[in-house]
Amino acid sequence: MSKIRTMISSVAIALLIISAGCSAFAGGSGPVEETATSTQTPELTTEVTETPTSVATETENESVATEEPEIETESATEGDPSKAKKFEKFDEEMEYLSRDDASVEGEAFPENDSYHLTYEMRDTTNFTNTRDDRLDPLWTYYVIVEEYNNNDEQDHTYIADTVNITFTTEDGGVFETTYIKYNWAYKYYTDEWSLRIFMAKYGSTTQEGPAYHDNWR
Repeated sequence: MSKIRTMISSVAIALLIISAGCSAFAGGSGPVEETATSTQTPELTTEVTETPTSVATETENESVATEEPEIETESATEGDPSKAKKFEKFDEEMEYLSRDDASVEGEAFPENDSYHLTYEMRDTTNFTNTRDDRLDPLWTYYVIVEEYNNNDEQDHTYIADTVNITFTTEDGGVFETTYIKYNWAYKYYTDEWSLRIFMAKYGSTTQEGPAYHDNWR
């Protein structure tokens, strides 16, 4: 009897251990599922709050970048009026210093540092008149260069770097075209070039026009 009771007691204890183990496994699975569910919820919330912040930052950067070029464009043309004024004075000097009975018309181009002079020649069948008319713009330009280099306080930037000349006949035909450069006049002024070289350089730029003739030769 004692053995049977011992066995019954052992079986009862084993059943209690088994039932206790089953309840432990069953109870453990519940909290794991709840923990997994609770950890997923904050991750969704974090993604939602980060997205609008990055979009707003990019939009602000784009609006700032588009404002900078406009400021640079507005300040680029501030010096143009003063240069135009200088070339107006240069035009007056060229026309005023030309031969008294010469018919001349000038046009300044300050944007490319040049000037165009239309010079109506006298009787082109007369050699002396033709020679003097050709040289008149050269000496007029040289006088201006010399005047401004003699006075250090004057602004040399008002002198056109290139003077293009169109010689016309009395009836409006183009007799010749030529040009003068500031550097040539300056080299003659500083005695780097002789008069012969200065005049030869000027003569080498001459191009015959449709109304050119050599009847005076």
